[in-house]
Amino acid sequence: MKQFAASLAVIFLFSCRPLVTTFDDIENAIYYEDSTQDKADYSGSLKVMTWNIRFGAARIPWFEDSCGDRVLMTEGETIEYLQAIANYIDTMVIKPDILLLQEVDISSKRSAYVNQLQWLLNNTHFKYAAYASMWDAELIPSDGLGKVDVGNAILSRWEIEDAQRIQLPLRTDQDPPTQYFYLRRNILKAKIDLPISEELEFYAVNIHATAFATDDTKEKHITRYKEVLDDLVNQEAIFITGGDFNSIPTDAD
Repeated sequence: MKQFAASLAVIFLFSCRPLVTTFDDIENAIYYEDSTQDKADYSGSLKVMTWNIRFGAARIPWFEDSCGDRVLMTEGETIEYLQAIANYIDTMVIKPDILLLQEVDISSKRSAYVNQLQWLLNNTHFKYAAYASMWDAELIPSDGLGKVDVGNAILSRWEIEDAQRIQLPLRTDQDPPTQYFYLRRNILKAKIDLPISEELEFYAVNIHATAFATDDTKEKHITRYKEVLDDLVNQEAIFITGGDFNSIPTDAD
């Protein structure tokens, strides 16, 4: 343990950037595009899909889920599971026009550093995407996890004109070192150039709320989410929304 602490101190002293990226309350999202896809026509209706893809790990018994001991995937495994996701989307009779994704790896050791968002853009009918990281760290000192960059994404058949990463409150039931290395969840809001009306603006909103907090963080996340949606209502904008709320429906057994 002393050796690990000393190594960590050396990294802090000599690293050109912090081990973990922190974020402003509101900042620009990151944009992606596949220039080979044709721009879509608008038929008057939309199909929207939301999916927590679990960083492409499928049914691998992962150490974080307390059901296995796997920490790293090979590139072949990562691509295989991404292909399964793309195939599922491709076989739909009516393909989704907008896709809200959670737990998308961009550059993570656990998924062989495959940019999963760009891969899905290149291998599906979507043309545009926006990304907001919820966990961007040069090193996570746990079970060899290493570098990680994972977050929310919105994929669209139409151009994303503006997208914002909206920070959600951090958990307060953790000690400072754990909180520093822990997830920084967010809401991703994207303005999409959907040709509905010249007067009305169209948005997609994606959230991934906290899962394991024992304090009031979940309530804070849902409250912030409602504030974002209320702002769109006040703007008289049209929007669709979804995500991973990490909640059990009230009528579930």
